[in-house]
Amino acid sequence: MAHGSPALRGLAVVAKALASFAVTFIELLAELLAPLLLFVGALWWGALRLVGQISAEPELQAMLHVLPTQLQLGAYDLTPAGLIRQGLLLLAVVAACRTVNRLLAREL
Repeated sequence: MAHGSPALRGLAVVAKALASFAVTFIELLAELLAPLLLFVGALWWGALRLVGQISAEPELQAMLHVLPTQLQLGAYDLTPAGLIRQGLLLLAVVAACRTVNRLLAREL
């Protein structure tokens, strides 16, 4: 690429900069959402376990089991384990984005 025309080199720099922008944007979104999903999933999972352990009078027992084991949001079924899985997947996306950004930075 060192022997190419200045226009082609400039175009390559712009393309890599746009790719870096897109990867960084995805990284930031994943970095924001991953801990949120992990935290909410873990809290929900813990609350379900805690409610399952409580022994109470039959009248109160019915009220304790109001906590849902899954929620349906449109076409999506949300569960505590699913939220935790999604959070871990987003952490992997963050790691992949950082790797791609390092490779792009070497090329620039």
